Amino acid sequence: MPCKNREVPKLILCFIADGRSIHTQRWAEYFVAKGHEVHLVTYDPMSHPIPGVSEHVVSSRWKNLYLAFLPRRMAIKRLVKKIHPDLIHAHFITKYGFHLLSFPTRPKVASAWGDDVLILPKQSRLIRFYTKKVFDTVDRIYAVSANIRTHIIEDFDIPPQKVFYLPFGIDTDLFSPASDTPQNRTTIEIFNNRGFFPVYDGETLVQGFAAAYAVDRRLRLTLKGDGPEEQKIQDLVTLLGVDEVVTFRKKTAYADVPTDYHHSDIFITTSRSDGTPVSLLEAMASAVPCIATAVGGIPEWIDDKRTGILIPPGSPEKVAETILLLARDPKLRESLGMAARATVVERGQWKTLMAMAEKDYEELIRTYRKEKS
Repeated sequence: MPCKNREVPKLILCFIADGRSIHTQRWAEYFVAKGHEVHLVTYDPMSHPIPGVSEHVVSSRWKNLYLAFLPRRMAIKRLVKKIHPDLIHAHFITKYGFHLLSFPTRPKVASAWGDDVLILPKQSRLIRFYTKKVFDTVDRIYAVSANIRTHIIEDFDIPPQKVFYLPFGIDTDLFSPASDTPQNRTTIEIFNNRGFFPVYDGETLVQGFAAAYAVDRRLRLTLKGDGPEEQKIQDLVTLLGVDEVVTFRKKTAYADVPTDYHHSDIFITTSRSDGTPVSLLEAMASAVPCIATAVGGIPEWIDDKRTGILIPPGSPEKVAETILLLARDPKLRESLGMAARATVVERGQWKTLMAMAEKDYEELIRTYRKEKS
């Protein structure tokens, strides 16, 4: 980590990433706060402007990402030439990362988030080809889980010294245990905020919850977010007869999210594939006991029956079994929650991880300047 009193030279940084993503926004906010000049190139604008961040929205009349790619590539190339950044960093390989191939010289960094390594390259030879090309040409690769790092090295034949494990990290001051938990609450509140996408397997979650509710009528489930399968999951909730105890909520401002965990007794995610889910780390940092599928990078954080409970994907039976186990045992919920928070505090501090990235940036830029001179 950089020394506290060391003067950090001001850098001109260009992020190519989804402006709607809280992960993108947090990266931009961090480097602006450190005094660097930050430019964000994105297809879709941020929901609210970040003071100090220059946002460049590259829109397209084409709805299809493939048809829009080449015009956007030309526009981004012109933008980057005008910005003349010290370093370019693209987040999510198979969408924004492909634009890195337009810039052959200056330091380039790519961040792999999950599906861009674990799922999408398997669906198309062309996507796989360009994903590997990005990995071959960038100076540094960040993977949000050790599992993704392994896949990048082994599946794409990338030198291990080029690929670094850097989880998203959590602000453990913002996400912390509730200071006052209602003592007379008669319900057990279960929470999931991952949205309604096939990879998150809402069907398994709802089916398991309904089976558990048939045994324990104190149970309540809140599903928060959006996605293409929202109506499908709502219909399933109705079919299973649990409408009155399942609540659907839309996304809210990020500053409101800690309150969600404070009102929850159990957090659950039933994803079929994953990197390092930030929502899982947020729940853990909030000392909420977690049930999660043993996929991707999740077992790197959940030590089964010590910092949470791991279940196999696609198993409503295991969902029901573990919900009932935690619902019946408040002491187990408390011990799992506190152990989970200790894990995130030890290994997932946002500011510490970002200081490492800032140091990496500086080293890459110094190396590039030496080679150029």
